[in-house]
Amino acid sequence: MDPGILLGIGSAAAFGAGDFSGGFASRRAPSILVAAGAQVVGLALLLLLLVLAQPGAPQLRALAFGALSGIFGGLGLVALYRGLSMGSMGLVTALSGAGSVSIPVLVGALLLGNLLTPGQWLGVAAAAAAAALASGATLQGVRREAVAMGALAAVGFGLWFVFLDQGADAGAAWTLVASRASATALVGSLALLLPLGRRRAPCLRSRLDGALPFIVLAGAMDVTGNGAFVLAAAALPVGVAAALSGLYPLVTMTLARVVLRDALPPLGLAAVALAVTGIVLIAIG
Repeated sequence: MDPGILLGIGSAAAFGAGDFSGGFASRRAPSILVAAGAQVVGLALLLLLLVLAQPGAPQLRALAFGALSGIFGGLGLVALYRGLSMGSMGLVTALSGAGSVSIPVLVGALLLGNLLTPGQWLGVAAAAAAAALASGATLQGVRREAVAMGALAAVGFGLWFVFLDQGADAGAAWTLVASRASATALVGSLALLLPLGRRRAPCLRSRLDGALPFIVLAGAMDVTGNGAFVLAAAALPVGVAAALSGLYPLVTMTLARVVLRDALPPLGLAAVALAVTGIVLIAIG
């Protein structure tokens, strides 16, 4: 098998496993603390890679757009982990994935003058239909707040891609580091504002101890997914690499089903299928 295809599949596996780990940890500890911890782990790994790669001095554009993208990416991650902690992991991550792919192409078409292919328009329509079905799934036992968090994550991740793309031309490595640093600072600050009473603190520390391995895994898998996607995009047409990487909701859903026995109602399963279809259509173009 082509190494690029293996890297694309590996990227999907890493992203899917990272989402599952973060969602699982969020069932044991507050999602804001899980997101903050995952960001710290990811930032540490990125800084290590930066030292090894030595990309040169950063440009202001890369740092500015990277920092802006990190604000939305960090908030998106908090929403995602909050939604994943409520069950229906496959549906929440599929919604966030479909929306995060749809928003950049729509911004490009409406504001930047990019032309969309018929396949991409069809993918956007599939993503919108997935959102509608997900709303209907709330009548079959899926929590409304979980669907809302998936939608918020989609917006956050979509804008993360938009601003990250604007800074990448000035230096992809520095843009990624600035994005992660900004997200870490924002989510970490929000986590510090949590009201922790004396009676709650010991219980919280115990819960964090149990969630810590999964927090570390979530941060590490996120960075691994980014790296595998970059390598896959260098070996394959970027649309093919994005389509392979975009299959990550299937990994999260499979892990949730096998490990947590997390089942979806018929409308939820249909929403996941449409969301993944939309991701692939948009990515392939």
